Parts: sequence; structure tokens; C-alpha cells
Amino acid sequence: MKQILVVALLLISSHASALSTKWIPLVTTEKNGNPVNVEGHAVLEYRNAGKGGIDWTVTGDGPTGGRGIKELWLFDDSAAGIPGTSQATTSFSVTSNSVGFVMAGDHNDGFAQFFVDNIDVGTYDMYRGGNRILVVEGLDPIAHSLKIVQLGLHNSHSTKGDVAVFGGAAFNVLVSPVPEPEAYAMLLVGLALLGFTGRRKVNV
Repeated sequence: MKQILVVALLLISSHASALSTKWIPLVTTEKNGNPVNVEGHAVLEYRNAGKGGIDWTVTGDGPTGGRGIKELWLFDDSAAGIPGTSQATTSFSVTSNSVGFVMAGDHNDGFAQFFVDNIDVGTYDMYRGGNRILVVEGLDPIAHSLKIVQLGLHNSHSTKGDVAVFGGAAFNVLVSPVPEPEAYAMLLVGLALLGFTGRRKVNV
């Protein structure tokens, strides 16, 4: 019976990680993003934002929204009296359980909101962040979509609220399997049998 309990505990301890986000520095030999790996995980597909979007669909309320030189710039036009936001979206053709938003950041940049499969994964201040990747892990293994929204907001140090995008990366991170319901049932049976055995020994 103890063997049943041990097996069940091992299965339950092997939970898959929940959705998580983190920023890491962009490490690449190319000036315009396009990392070949993310923390050692091979990039399966890269969606290049580049000048004007390339692999991304760009919409904006201002006449300058979506233009750039080496990366996609989602310009903040609120200072020119043009309210609203610009945004960029893209979709991968490969399945993966992790994605990365490959971003730039300098003195012109403000706040951006990030979405994976239309799920909000956070709003961040891009001011002087440098070239970095917003990594989102713990996703279902499907072909994901990305969206970045320039909010037209910035802190007191930034001159504007621009958002600069290099692209998006899809990759896989090895995760432990989620335990099946049978594992929980096995644990309960094992605990019950251990308790029953313990009571019998006391009575004897």
C-alpha cells in the first residue's frame, strides 16, 4: 500500500507550470532582433516586425502609427492632439508552449499592453528598457497569436509614449505532465488503506 501512496505523490508533484511571464535581455548577433534561441530553447518561428510591420498587421489612430526604421514603431500621437492607440498583431503557424515579444526601449517609449491569444499578460513601461524579450511560458501547445497595444501613456522621464517592436518568437520549454484524475484517486485510496492498516495494528 505504501507503494501506491508513493506513486500517487510522485504523479501529483509533477504539475505543469502555470502561465508565467518574465523579461530577459535580448541576446542576438543580429541588430534587429531575430534571436535563434531564447534561454537555450530553439526558436521554431520568428515573426519579424521590422519597418512597417512585415509579418505583423498594424492599426493605429495616428498618421504615423506603425512606421519605423529598423523595428516597428507604434507611435504615440497624443501630444499632437490625436488620441487613441496603435496596435500590432501576428500569428504563428507552428505549435509551441512558449512565446516571446522581442522589444526595444529608449527615451521615447511609454507603456505597452501585451496579449497572447487575446489573454492579457501584462502592461509594462518600455522606457529605457533596452533590447529585451517578454517571455510567456506555460501555454497550451497550439499555434499562438500575439498582440501589442501602445497605450499613449508614458512616465515623467519619457518624451513620448512610443512602443518599438522587433518581432515575436515561438519556442518550446520542457514541462512536466499534468497528473490525471486517477492519480488523485490513487492517493486517496492509499491514504485510506494506510489509515486502516494503522488502526488494525493498534487494535492488535
